[in-house]
Amino acid sequence: TLVHSVGGWGALAGVILLGPRLGKYVGGKAKPILGHSMPLATIGVFLLWLGWFGFNGGSVLSADPGLVSLTLVTTSLAAAAGGVAAAIASVIFLKKPDLSMALNGILAGLVGITAGADQMAAMSSIIIGLIAGVLVVVSVLFLDKLKLDDPVGAISVHLVCGIWGTLAVGLFGA
Repeated sequence: TLVHSVGGWGALAGVILLGPRLGKYVGGKAKPILGHSMPLATIGVFLLWLGWFGFNGGSVLSADPGLVSLTLVTTSLAAAAGGVAAAIASVIFLKKPDLSMALNGILAGLVGITAGADQMAAMSSIIIGLIAGVLVVVSVLFLDKLKLDDPVGAISVHLVCGIWGTLAVGLFGA
């Protein structure tokens, strides 16, 4: 909760202080400014997914193999569900698949499960990831309507899905 909240609120403050990039909002509409390399972005997300196993698995603070294994399974299930949900949500809301939304959906699932990764059942982690994946897409579109230019979706991933993950501990935690 603390890590993602600090990142999300910091990103929001930066976006407000810096303002939008030149050419982002033209004629009252948000114009996408694409990244230079989606393959590199994809590799980066997969490296983060791999690193998250160390973060969540180490956060258990014990050498209990059962608890660490549960944490690793819930982490991966939530990430996969978040990616799938964001991909489907991008088709529904944007009328086309969007790789950057799917990648942010993976990160959203990871953020969403982090607070309670050691307390969730497998099915609960999938539900948490699915909801986080949809939330990240809706949040990105909402921030664009507010003309808040978040180039990498840090507010949506860390703040919005971090809040969701914290609430999910109370809703789904064992």
